[in-house]
Amino acid sequence: MGLKKTGWADRFNYKHHSNPSTPDAWTFFDKAYLRVQHNKAWQILTGKIQGDEQEARKILRDSGHYKDSLGLSQYKDNPNMVSGRAAQVYADRLLVDDASPNEAMGDAINLLQGYQGGHWRDADKDNLIIAHRERIYYDAEGKRSKKGDLVQAEFSLVCENSAQGVREAMQGSNRIIGEIDLFGHIPHCQLPYFGKPDYGEGRVELKTQWDQAADTDSPRANSLPKKIKAPHLMQLAGYWHLSKIVPKIVYANRLGYVILEPTIDELQFALDNIVQACKRREKLMQVADDLPELLSLTDPQFAESFVWRDLNPDILTKAKQLFGSKK
Repeated sequence: MGLKKTGWADRFNYKHHSNPSTPDAWTFFDKAYLRVQHNKAWQILTGKIQGDEQEARKILRDSGHYKDSLGLSQYKDNPNMVSGRAAQVYADRLLVDDASPNEAMGDAINLLQGYQGGHWRDADKDNLIIAHRERIYYDAEGKRSKKGDLVQAEFSLVCENSAQGVREAMQGSNRIIGEIDLFGHIPHCQLPYFGKPDYGEGRVELKTQWDQAADTDSPRANSLPKKIKAPHLMQLAGYWHLSKIVPKIVYANRLGYVILEPTIDELQFALDNIVQACKRREKLMQVADDLPELLSLTDPQFAESFVWRDLNPDILTKAKQLFGSKK
């Protein structure tokens, strides 16, 4: 029997498209190798298939797996990623669930403090960054002033600015809806497209900007963008296409927030780039016989792309071996 209509994608554990702002090479390696390894490990540990349980636990450990305070699995986490998720928890609890500020902050802090970095990471540096998030180091405006009273921590400032920004961006809505799953069709592609907007069914996206050099005594505020960053514009364009809502994006740091709204021309240009990237990925999967060949058709951008930086060095070595494989 031949492959079903999208069997060429199923071979590589590629079920749907999402924001294609990362290199094709990383997306294929992540979906067709890392996630397959994780799924197999979980099947062994839950007794669904037979296998080496010790090796399964090693696979998950080497991927930096842990369960956060919400019971969700996290892989290759880092302080900025967990901080961003925690700030969104604060905004969600406050704006979506109508929790009190204290309740919202308590849940957000629990998520932040539950952070577990992979065993290959610099644990001392990670711990200093997490400690900085809660350190009373700034005045009420988020500044380090000799004259003002130091009464605020970076984390609480970013959380409050995030919530204020989302509330303003959602002004006019009867109620604020949190994350939802959006699935739909994009032009000239066979596989569906998936997005997970933060608020308002695609109306508002939240991005947090955390202090740089936060592991030192001289942290610097990460500036608020004056225009939408390219990967985020592609993300918004996908939501726009699926929801038919012109989205806004909120960037928040400890000093404040900014709300940016793309033009229709910007969204259409970014959507055209999405279509081009997804068409290319489908074509690559259709012509490749196996994973090594699929990877050989892409440029991994090991030195340039941020997606490889937080990987376990052993997994990165495995990736380089796969990319260098010859048939």
